Amino acid sequence: MTPVGAEPIAKRNIFVNAHFRIEPCASCPIPGYLIVSPRVPVSSLAELSPDAQSALGATLVAATRAIEAVVHPQRVYCALFAEETRSVHFHLFPRSEWLLFSYSRAHPEDTEISGPRLMDWARRTFRKPITGMHSDETFEKIRTRLTSSMIAG
Repeated sequence: MTPVGAEPIAKRNIFVNAHFRIEPCASCPIPGYLIVSPRVPVSSLAELSPDAQSALGATLVAATRAIEAVVHPQRVYCALFAEETRSVHFHLFPRSEWLLFSYSRAHPEDTEISGPRLMDWARRTFRKPITGMHSDETFEKIRTRLTSSMIAG
């Protein structure tokens, strides 16, 4: 049973609740890379309604938990830029072992991990589906996790 205001969506969205939609990143098909956007576009967090502000943390936590449970990344980066669309949206980016390995091979001079550099590199490098990665299956598993966690929570 899906609670009122929270429903799984069969199309592009993985999950929609009363204030936010969660979907795969369209420009970088890394499995588990999600975009969390307010249903009512805003250009600043300060413009979110009080109810949306209250729901933001729980929505980000639920999405992060789902990514961690399905993808098992070493880290999940959370970033807010709002440059491409000018509307606030959060990037939940799973930094996995294979991704860090790929980045390290491409940039052996980088001896310390920089999340922003790695994420920027990945977004420029992985523009098409990655061979051997089952993105649709991964996102379906994340959808299932999100649906059950939002019902329980």
